[in-house]
Amino acid sequence: MNEKPSLQRYGLLSQLFHWSVVALMIGLVVTDKLRAGALKDTPERLEWLNLHMSLGILLFLIVIARIVWTRLSPQPVPLPGAQWTLITAKLTHGLLNLATLLVPIFGYLRAASKPRMSDFFGIQIPSVTGELPWLNDAMHIFHGEPMEVFFYVVIGLHVAAAFWHQYYKRDGAIARMLPWGVVERTV
Repeated sequence: MNEKPSLQRYGLLSQLFHWSVVALMIGLVVTDKLRAGALKDTPERLEWLNLHMSLGILLFLIVIARIVWTRLSPQPVPLPGAQWTLITAKLTHGLLNLATLLVPIFGYLRAASKPRMSDFFGIQIPSVTGELPWLNDAMHIFHGEPMEVFFYVVIGLHVAAAFWHQYYKRDGAIARMLPWGVVERTV
């Protein structure tokens, strides 16, 4: 009976990282749609692009901090389930973390390969590549519609799994990531 108690919920900082990533992802989709809807070569379009770049860089920094925090802090025990669900959950989380790290890098390379500087809330970030049309074309794949579809699929799976756990299995999965959820510990 001397087992260590196991954490059943995510800590407040982990929750803050999670919901910050959610908010930034929504902001990135919205700013991209608004940029695409603005007339070409207008200040409005450039403002939406600059805000999109700023949010992308902020997302990158938060995801790095989140991954470091996840490695340093105790994490809740996985919810019980079949082995395939545990593997799928781990794979989905890994893909989400990898994508939220790589897509901002690809976005930077897409911008850097054109004759413009990237923008981080008014701070100009110079290009490390200079103008490279072939790189810009390649980054349209990794920071464009194909990656957007990939994100929608993986995020959709993540949200569907959370709802499945919460409302079908009724195991409190969503409460684990909410600050007002009930803290439970098992011994």
